[in-house]
Amino acid sequence: MPQIRKKTSKRGTTHQRQKLKHKVSQGRKKAKKEARKEQAAGKTHKKSKKDPGIPNNFPYKDQILAEVAESRRQAAEEKQRRKNEKRAALTGLDVKEVEDSQNNIMDVDVDENQNDGQGFDGIMSIRPAPPVPPTTKSVEPLKSEPVIPVTEGPHSLREVLQKADVLLHVVDARDPAAGLSEALFKEATNKNIILLVNKIDSVPRESLGSWLSHLRSTYTTLPFRVAEAFLPSKPNPPPASKKIPVNLDDAHGSDALWQEFRKLKKSGEELVVALTGVTNSGKSAVINSLARADLLPIYNNNSAMSAKGPYTTTSASELVLEFPDKKGEKVRLIDTPGLEFVRAVGVEEQEMEMTRARDILLRSRGRIDRLKDPLFAVAHIVSRANTQDLMLGYSLPAFSKGDPTSFLAGMARASGLIKKRGVLDHAGAARIVLRDWSIGKFARYTMPPGSSTTTSSSANDEEILATLKSRKELRKAEDVILVQLQPGEAEKREVFLDDVWVADEEVNEDEDVGDEEASGDEDGDEDEADQGSGSGSSEEEEEIPELLPPPKRKRTVSFAVGGKRQRRSGKNGCS
Repeated sequence: MPQIRKKTSKRGTTHQRQKLKHKVSQGRKKAKKEARKEQAAGKTHKKSKKDPGIPNNFPYKDQILAEVAESRRQAAEEKQRRKNEKRAALTGLDVKEVEDSQNNIMDVDVDENQNDGQGFDGIMSIRPAPPVPPTTKSVEPLKSEPVIPVTEGPHSLREVLQKADVLLHVVDARDPAAGLSEALFKEATNKNIILLVNKIDSVPRESLGSWLSHLRSTYTTLPFRVAEAFLPSKPNPPPASKKIPVNLDDAHGSDALWQEFRKLKKSGEELVVALTGVTNSGKSAVINSLARADLLPIYNNNSAMSAKGPYTTTSASELVLEFPDKKGEKVRLIDTPGLEFVRAVGVEEQEMEMTRARDILLRSRGRIDRLKDPLFAVAHIVSRANTQDLMLGYSLPAFSKGDPTSFLAGMARASGLIKKRGVLDHAGAARIVLRDWSIGKFARYTMPPGSSTTTSSSANDEEILATLKSRKELRKAEDVILVQLQPGEAEKREVFLDDVWVADEEVNEDEDVGDEEASGDEDGDEDEADQGSGSGSSEEEEEIPELLPPPKRKRTVSFAVGGKRQRRSGKNGCS
């Protein structure tokens, strides 16, 4: 006869019951202790009494409940109205169209819930997709402008100088002197030269006023800030669905520039203006701001993280614009690539390295923080930067003036970049500084040599300077680190005048701008590394045979014999 197991009881043991009692008592003690602490600190929590509601014997209970329901309904309608207005602002539709689309969706839901008594049909359970509102671009012009055709321009800088009547040289307001080229101005002696100080929104008010007074002693100088739609984007931009339309006609200094063009224009002739300057000085953005349309591609910080790197102008482009006030009179603008300088010969290695660092930092093109050796670029920054500004900006201890090793050591400790055995990661700290430099967090400015506190400015300059922040206001900003640098010197190297510009379609897609800079040429600037290399070098590269893979290493086995470690190599032999 099989034995039947006795039914196990679900009753807990005495140990489990005591354990629960102990946990409950400990929780109560902890709650009482916290209450005593809060009472000693003066924090008292009043228990909110529960709403008893309206008594049933109240004579006007039905009216009060109806008023409460009506107020809730009105609040829900107001909430839906605000939601529709917000959705209409994002999609560019009218509020009525959004409401109609919502009503259509509600009608579909009602039809689905109704059944005519027939059996289940699988097709009835499929909900039709709601109507998708048409999407609009994130950047929209406030005023409709006619389409302006962009044509191919001259093929070399010499052809541009021969064709142009006015040379509009664009410089960076953060270091205007470094963007000047004596060789270019020497070639354009018979041209009208205008200096356009761009990116004025990134420098203090005092710096811009001093530079305008200093540069106007030699050339006609005008301040400029591109339209809001063409300003550099932030490192983490908002999603496209949340972007709002931005202005295309709010450029600062455009009126003064048009007035200067009007003075130089001859009656009955078309004025030809050539825009020149180093890479990433903002030439294409200036043309877009004058045209009040997105015609030419501009540099974008976010595109530097893509595979192809940031876009820079590689060939000349032409377009014709009409004067804003006088219809019929036109001006032809020629956008040119960045200036390329001839490499100096017979220069010491230290001076060549300093020149290369200056070119990389001035152009700031691509991911300069990916340089194989970022130390020489940061050393150039430290040699020119104000020591106190670096200490305050990065919260570093005091270090010797112009000593990059002490600066990077402090940066590595402050950022926690410490390797094994306490070795400081100077290269990692240098990459942090270069990344801040490229994205604009490292805000820098310069003062002209021999600048004084008193500067003379016109009425237009006063209006523009009033929109800028002072040094004190910029230092209080949390998203930037304001550092004063020593002013650069005008470029004395010769300019490539007869080199033919290559169109963007002919450039190899595999060439990455950031990787080109990161490769770090041993002889000169990253953009000048390919100058002087002809077709012969490419043929030699094709003739190089393919290298064989490295030989396989023999597998070794380590074992201990008599307390000592020995190693056996191969199958039978001993090493």
